[in-house]
Amino acid sequence: MLSRRSLLIASALAASAPTVMAQNIAAASESLTPVGKKVDLSKLPRRKVKLVAPPMVHPHTQVATHEPSVVQFEMTILEQEMEIDDNGTMLQGMTFDGSIPGPMMIVHEGDYVELMLINPPQNTMPHNIDFHAATGGLGGGALTLVSPGEHTVLRFKATRPGTFVYHCAPGGPMIPWHVVSGMSGAIMILPRD
Repeated sequence: MLSRRSLLIASALAASAPTVMAQNIAAASESLTPVGKKVDLSKLPRRKVKLVAPPMVHPHTQVATHEPSVVQFEMTILEQEMEIDDNGTMLQGMTFDGSIPGPMMIVHEGDYVELMLINPPQNTMPHNIDFHAATGGLGGGALTLVSPGEHTVLRFKATRPGTFVYHCAPGGPMIPWHVVSGMSGAIMILPRD
């Protein structure tokens, strides 16, 4: 049976030049456009943004007050037992930065989102991140699978304004388990004006 998800996956795999790239920390500052041309990002300003737990969001402006930049985020995957109500109910959570849902990221259209995803050695499972705001490479999910003790850097250009989900998508029946255990959040891409 052909589902929407399998159609999207097939479309992503068929794309000849994904706009999403996983990169090593020491990799050069460049990215690909949808037509496969390399873009030199070394001259773009870089801004490090510290994520905060919901319902709060990191400081940002509604209107872009700067030219497009590379917005750097860092997120650590934490597998931890969490109390989820006032009755002491516990959940074996899988989280982005220890919160359910994960932190919201806010950038402006035209910015490049750069995320360092860290899976600490004390975790027991591989994890990744799938941004519905990104195209190609399954939104980054196909490029960011990290085992415990590993990390990766993902960069993509924020081209479509809106609010989009991100979640862990390690494959098959593991996807819903990771999502309902807490591994989801949102990214908001604001229009520049």
